[in-house]
Amino acid sequence: MVRRSTWAVFLAAGALIAVSQGAVSETAPHHTGAAAEPARTPAPTAIPATTPATTPTTTPAATPHIARHLAMHTNHIRLTDDDTGYIGPEKCSDYYGEYTARTVPNAFGGLNPLAVCGYTPAQLRYAYGVTQSHDRGKGVTVAIVDAYASPTMLSDANHYAMNHDERLLSPGQYREVVPAAYNHLTDGECEAPASWAVEQALDVEAVHAMAPEANIVYVAAASCDDTDLMAALQTVVDDHLATIVSDSWGGIPHSVYGDEDPRTMAAYSALFQRGGEEGISFLFATGDCGAADPTTQCGTGSARPQTQYPAQDPWVTAVGGTSLAIGSYGRYVGEVGWGDRRSELAPSGSSWSPSAGTGQWRFGGGGGTSEDVPQPGYQAGVVPLGLSTTLLTGQHTAEPMRVLPDVAMDADPMTGFMTGVTEKLPNGKIGYAESAIGGTSLATPLYAGLVADAEQAAGHPFGFLNPALYALAGSRAFHDVTSTSLGYDAPRRGTPPAQVVDLGADGKGAHQARLYQMGDDGLLSSGAGYDDVTGLGSPSQSYLRSWD
Repeated sequence: MVRRSTWAVFLAAGALIAVSQGAVSETAPHHTGAAAEPARTPAPTAIPATTPATTPTTTPAATPHIARHLAMHTNHIRLTDDDTGYIGPEKCSDYYGEYTARTVPNAFGGLNPLAVCGYTPAQLRYAYGVTQSHDRGKGVTVAIVDAYASPTMLSDANHYAMNHDERLLSPGQYREVVPAAYNHLTDGECEAPASWAVEQALDVEAVHAMAPEANIVYVAAASCDDTDLMAALQTVVDDHLATIVSDSWGGIPHSVYGDEDPRTMAAYSALFQRGGEEGISFLFATGDCGAADPTTQCGTGSARPQTQYPAQDPWVTAVGGTSLAIGSYGRYVGEVGWGDRRSELAPSGSSWSPSAGTGQWRFGGGGGTSEDVPQPGYQAGVVPLGLSTTLLTGQHTAEPMRVLPDVAMDADPMTGFMTGVTEKLPNGKIGYAESAIGGTSLATPLYAGLVADAEQAAGHPFGFLNPALYALAGSRAFHDVTSTSLGYDAPRRGTPPAQVVDLGADGKGAHQARLYQMGDDGLLSSGAGYDDVTGLGSPSQSYLRSWD
């Protein structure tokens, strides 16, 4: 049946964007408390060998103007954008294509589906092959690093699990490591801690969804400043808290205010390299603004089209985004690279404005060719030479450069993940509610959970992942995501897939709706083989078997 949503929250951190729905309980939040730091775990015994052919270089290019520290951030973006009278769609689908939008004008030659209410853990596990593998991350620990710490992360995750018939986080399966004090709480340098709460809920619940038996340690940074975030990452490495680290944050290294300090980037890179050699895999979201084009709404402040940092670092695995179609019974239908254009229902209710196919570009998975990082050896021979030598500005380089992403998973808010969090509700009260969230902040913890399952299957940690990932290029381990690989959603050959967000009537009785054209990531494009929207592709149902 069609769901009616009561609210939705959007967060786009290096990635978040929310979409819809749900049951709301207005109970006061309670503090779960920070668990004691765990004892140092033994160093892993199996680390992939790194040869000169696969060892990345970490020498940053010279920067053209003043260097600065980079304040990493989340970007609050509601699916309803500036429509303050609406929180989420009135109607939505439990699975992709379940319902079509029949009360709005046709687009692209016919009816289009209503946006997904939000996929459940069971749907995502089946679509990506976790259910079939029987691996659940047992014995593996995933660290999640964000700024600050919501006091309700554990209670929210267990509330969510109960609502969706999922396994609760058992005693000892979840713990937190938090600093003695927080920084930048009132100076405007960072968003308020409450602004990170949805990100944290998404990260914990998405990892747990894909790896229900994995341990999770949440490591809070004292602020969004890259020095504080680096200190949190340093704690993970020094104390070997986990073998997988999920990071759904980032920033543009070249803004109109200055450039990220090359010394800071080098310090990050050295930490990632050390962690990789000790058996720790670092995963970073590539961002939600495609190529960070300053001519787009989300690219404000960007000095020029560019890739996000730290995702562009050669010692991390950069996770991009897709629009994922999951059909009935959790079956995988298809994916396209994530990138959405928006049109609004015209006041007359008889047309879209702008017309279908000419809508405003709103958001999409980050990617592209880095201007700062030379090509690491693992990308040679896999990434097309024309792509690796062409910057997002159109300039050509003498030598190949690092290209993002490495892999991709579900990120489109129209095909997002239902997430539960306690926060301030539209009625002004504090309570728990659920909404669908997308962005590469979703793709990254989903992939972290999948890597935990793979580590269980392999029986050892992987450390730095990329050489092994690129060795699987072109294999059945990945879906080769192209602009036409969404399946039955594009029955009209030659037309793009699209979905409708139906908002219902506004206070004056006028019907409000939005049309989102999918698969358009601005300056980035997906195609056969490696591309700068989805990298090697998305993990297939054979992905976990490739690590046995």
